[in-house]
Amino acid sequence: MTPLAVAVLAHADPAHLGRLVNALPFIPIVVHCDARTRAATFAAMRESTRTGNVRFSARQATTLSSWSLVLAELQAVRDALTWTNARHIAVLSGACFPLLPVEELHDELAHWEGRTWMWNVPVPYQDWDTPRQKDGGMWRFRYRYLTRNNQSLYIKGFPLRMPWPRQIPAELTLRAASQWKIYSREHATRLLELVDERPDLIKFWSSTLVPDESFAASMLGSRTLFGESALPLNASGAWYLDWPRAHSYHPRWLNEEDFDRLKVARWAPSQHPHTQVTEQAGHRKLFARKFRSSDGATVVDRIAEELLPG
Repeated sequence: MTPLAVAVLAHADPAHLGRLVNALPFIPIVVHCDARTRAATFAAMRESTRTGNVRFSARQATTLSSWSLVLAELQAVRDALTWTNARHIAVLSGACFPLLPVEELHDELAHWEGRTWMWNVPVPYQDWDTPRQKDGGMWRFRYRYLTRNNQSLYIKGFPLRMPWPRQIPAELTLRAASQWKIYSREHATRLLELVDERPDLIKFWSSTLVPDESFAASMLGSRTLFGESALPLNASGAWYLDWPRAHSYHPRWLNEEDFDRLKVARWAPSQHPHTQVTEQAGHRKLFARKFRSSDGATVVDRIAEELLPG
């Protein structure tokens, strides 16, 4: 069996995408490039990833906060499952980079055989409060948001929704989670089966807001759907991210000044799935985000030279 395959969601920066692919030799990689990305950029992505371990998914148009992002991820994961017999499928962005060499990635994931590694916590989740709605993010689910072609609709920066609340499916255990995750093959396969079998649940999810931060974890964490194999809570994921302040919408871009912290994250003690983690802990991180080639890629060079050789 192949220990790991990777699904990468990218829309820009072919140079960094090429560096990411080169840092994962012999790992099967499926890349989804946003259909809104310019043709020249897409061509450069293909040119920068001319290796035998890379395939591209059919392109879909995606926008932030919408179901289209989930569809792009699911297609890339489906392609990875079809192409490989990988035991785990990691979902990365085009701005990620590994902190461990491939052999150590495989060693770390051996502890997670049959299990998904994903930062996920219960909803209501306080960090999802807004100045207007302080319900821990329940506003994302309690209303039906309007979409067109799986893209959320906005007026003057505000998402459009129906004015009255709706019922949340009783089967679901809502979770807040990271879009960047490592699926077990078993979980990914069953999740895709449910996508095909349960149009009622997909109708609900496709009209929620920012479903890429809740869909997979909520489905996998629902015992009614997954029984004894349901995803446990885990407040320490496999990614190093630097959130500049509470309630930030995005982690900040990483640079040379972050190298020492990245080094600590790379050499921290391993996290094992049999220990439930209920608060953010200093466990080893397998990947980091976000990097971009416009910063000169100096920190990426140091990671490749000083951390990846092992």
